[in-house]
Amino acid sequence: MQYMTYEDYLKYISTVVIKEEGEKYKFEKNSKEEKYNKEKIEKIDKVHDKTLKIVLNIKREVIKLLKGFLDIQEEIKEEEIEEYPTEFITKNYKEKRSDIIYKIKEKPVYFLIEHQSTEDKEMIERIGIYVQEIMRKAKIRGKYPIVVPIVIYTGYEKWKAKTIFSEKQYKEKRYEEYELNLKYNLISMKDYTYEELLKKGTLFSSVLILEKCRTEEELEERLEEIIEKTKDEKDKEILEQIIKNVLQPQFGKEKTEKILEKMNR
Repeated sequence: MQYMTYEDYLKYISTVVIKEEGEKYKFEKNSKEEKYNKEKIEKIDKVHDKTLKIVLNIKREVIKLLKGFLDIQEEIKEEEIEEYPTEFITKNYKEKRSDIIYKIKEKPVYFLIEHQSTEDKEMIERIGIYVQEIMRKAKIRGKYPIVVPIVIYTGYEKWKAKTIFSEKQYKEKRYEEYELNLKYNLISMKDYTYEELLKKGTLFSSVLILEKCRTEEELEERLEEIIEKTKDEKDKEILEQIIKNVLQPQFGKEKTEKILEKMNR
């Protein structure tokens, strides 16, 4: 049976350049000596993506994210937001799917959340497509909604892609008033220390801590710290679900059971 350890994954991903080509990814080696397996890398990336999806499907965690990472001042309650369909089909593009969208029930305000494990140079263009489609579908009596785009980046390299569309436009002083005012909020894992994330004490920040780990030993150590800090019973249940269903492929069954045993104690 073939398998890839967490250390193998980090070693391989550091030697691979990932270039987006349409809807697919092209993998290129930086070094002839280093070998890698595309399918194994993609599989672990999907595991990481699944971990975040579990957390971002919990309304209270999304609200904590908005307050703790974006400093949204409005008092929003769980029962006041709802998930919004994320499939968009346009004439010019094939099916496009955003990760997660939430809407404030009584207001035309939408939160568009995208997860990226690698940098996308055309992220602002993609955001533009999603925002345009939300506005097209949610227009009411001639009024367009407000869309707050959020990109969560869990890659190890610095995010260099432009977050403001006008920065990619031609510059001309006489026409600057016609520049497109489109931008997105970037939450980059690299911008936070372990201590800062641990202090926030949310499931989302816990997932970012796990994403930052570079070895299995570090991953296990940080997970124990997170378990110590997690007091809420609902959060414990979700954390247990993440460990069982998502992290077990990295830890192995025996080590996972030991971690869960500690957690239950």
